[in-house]
Amino acid sequence: MSQEKANGHHTMQKRCRQCGICCTKGGAALHSDDLGLLLEGKIPLSDCVTIRKGEFAWSPLHDKVEAIQTDIVKLRGTGGEWVCCYFNASAKNCGIYANRPIACRTLKCWQPEESLALIGKDLLSRQSIVKNDTVLLDLIEEYEQNFPLPDFSSLSAELLKNPDQTIQHLEELVAQDLAFRDKQVRLSAKVSAGELFLFGRPLFQLLEPFGLSVFQKGNRLCLNLS
Repeated sequence: MSQEKANGHHTMQKRCRQCGICCTKGGAALHSDDLGLLLEGKIPLSDCVTIRKGEFAWSPLHDKVEAIQTDIVKLRGTGGEWVCCYFNASAKNCGIYANRPIACRTLKCWQPEESLALIGKDLLSRQSIVKNDTVLLDLIEEYEQNFPLPDFSSLSAELLKNPDQTIQHLEELVAQDLAFRDKQVRLSAKVSAGELFLFGRPLFQLLEPFGLSVFQKGNRLCLNLS
């Protein structure tokens, strides 16, 4: 019999039940308190992904999907999902428990006030993490200047209004985005390992929620609207 129902009385949950549900809801966002974990290699950049300002993501504060207002560096997911890369599903435990980020350390699903208060506060940026590496800093700046995100808030309306023209434009952006990534990955093993951290997810992945999928036709990348 569980502690909560011992002696026939229901009591408030007071400890983690190790159900693993929180770990399947998306990797933790990283905050300034986590910088040491990154600099000491306890969390490698290869296990991080940047959600760029303007991307649509789930907001636990507003309980809906919306465009985020600032970049968020977080632990990457696995298998094309947002399940934290450090979550062991069979054992229901964390692979870096002793070195887990502050968002994980403060999370108490039965008493969420402390973790909710962290959301959007004192977040780490890509620039603050690699501030001593001028090569990576310059790459981040170059990418952001040359590959700003489309206006996702109006994309659905544009696809309805001018589908052919909008898709053609997006195809060009997707091709340019992938060409830049491919070049940088081939030039540097460090960039290859940290691509998702440095540049975020490829544009074609960000278009999937809008019903757009990418396919190759000859030497050309095309988008299909489902």
